[in-house]
Amino acid sequence: MAAVRPQKSLGTCVLRLFSLLGETMENIIYTTPEEQIQKLKSQNLIIDDEEKATAALYAYGYSNLIKSYREPYIIRSDNATLYRSGVTFDQVYSLYMLDKNLRNAVIAAMLDLEEHIKEQASDVVANSFGIHPDEYLNYRNYRNKRKRRKQFTLSSILTTMRNALDTDKDPIHHYNTVHEIVPPWILFKSIYFSTIINYIDQFRIKEQIQMAHKLYDISAYNITELQAVQLMMDTLYLASDYRNLAAHGGRVYNYTSKNRLRIDDIINDCGSLANAGFNQLLVALKLLNYSGPAKHIRSILNKQLNRHCNLYPQDVTYLGQILNIDIVQKRVVFTSDHSNKFHRTPYCSGIKNAQKIDYDKAISKGYIPCKRCIKDK
Repeated sequence: MAAVRPQKSLGTCVLRLFSLLGETMENIIYTTPEEQIQKLKSQNLIIDDEEKATAALYAYGYSNLIKSYREPYIIRSDNATLYRSGVTFDQVYSLYMLDKNLRNAVIAAMLDLEEHIKEQASDVVANSFGIHPDEYLNYRNYRNKRKRRKQFTLSSILTTMRNALDTDKDPIHHYNTVHEIVPPWILFKSIYFSTIINYIDQFRIKEQIQMAHKLYDISAYNITELQAVQLMMDTLYLASDYRNLAAHGGRVYNYTSKNRLRIDDIINDCGSLANAGFNQLLVALKLLNYSGPAKHIRSILNKQLNRHCNLYPQDVTYLGQILNIDIVQKRVVFTSDHSNKFHRTPYCSGIKNAQKIDYDKAISKGYIPCKRCIKDK
C-alpha cells in the first residue's frame, strides 16, 4: 500500500509563507553607494578609482549596473558571490555601457523600422480598399485570425483604430476638420507598432503578399511568396519583442527572444548563426530591402564591441557566444604627438589630443606600449 503523505494545515503553510517573506525582506536592505563599494571590494572586485565608481553607482544604481551585468565575472559558492581574479569595476561598467548603447541603438532602429512598416501597410490597404476609414477599416476585408490576446483580435484592432479617429490632436484632427477624411497613412501614425503588426497578421493572403513584395526582393532569395510572408511576420514579431525589451530598459546583448526567425526553413544559406541570440535580429533586419535599421544597429554594435574588447580582450569569446556572432577584433590604441608611447585609453597619463590608430600601425611606426595602461605587452 502506498504511503500517504501527511497534509499540512493551512496555518502551517501561512506561517511558512511569512517565514520565507521575512527571510527575503531581511536579505534586501538599503545601502549607500559608499557601502556598496565596500561590499564589492570584499567580494574581490578590483576598484582602481573609488570616486569614479561611487559616482557611477549614484548615477545608474547598483541593481542596474552591478547585479544586471556581473554574471560573466562572478563565481557563486556556498551562498557567497566572489568576482573572478583580475576583474575590475571598470570592466563591469564597460559591459553595462556596451549594452546601454546597444539598447539605445535598438530603440532608434525600431522606431525607424516602425515608420517604414506603417507606410508600406497604409499603401497596401489604400490600394486594396481605398482611403476612407469606412473602406479600409471594414471588417469583411480581413480574415479574423484567432489570437490569444483579446486586444489583437480583428474586432479589437479595428475598434482601436476607429477610436483613434476621435481625437483633437493633429494630424488626425486636421484631416477630420479640413478634409473630412483620415487616410490610412495618417491614422497609422498614432497606432502602436504591436497593433500594426497584428493588424498586418490579419491581412488576407493577397494583401500580405503585396506587403512582402514591398519589404523583400523575393526573387533574389529564391523563395516563394508564401515563404516571404512567413519571413515578414517572423521578422515583425521579433522586432517588436526587441523594441519592447529595449523600451523598458531590459538587457539586450544576452537576450534570446521567444519569437523565432524560421530562417532555416526558408533560406538555406544564412548559416548556423542565424536563428539564435541577438544575431537573429541582425539577420532578420539585413534581409529587408530597407537597410537603415540594420546598418544603424550593426554600426553601434561594432563600435561598442571594438571598444570593449580592446580594453578587455578576454571577453571576446564570451560575447561572441552570447551574441551568437563572430567577433573580428580590430585592436586600436591611442598616441599623441608629444610621446613615443601608445595607450589603451585616450585618457592615460594625462595625454592631450589623443589620436586613434591601429595597433599594428602603431608598432610599425615605432611606438612602444605604455607600461601603465598596457600591462599585457
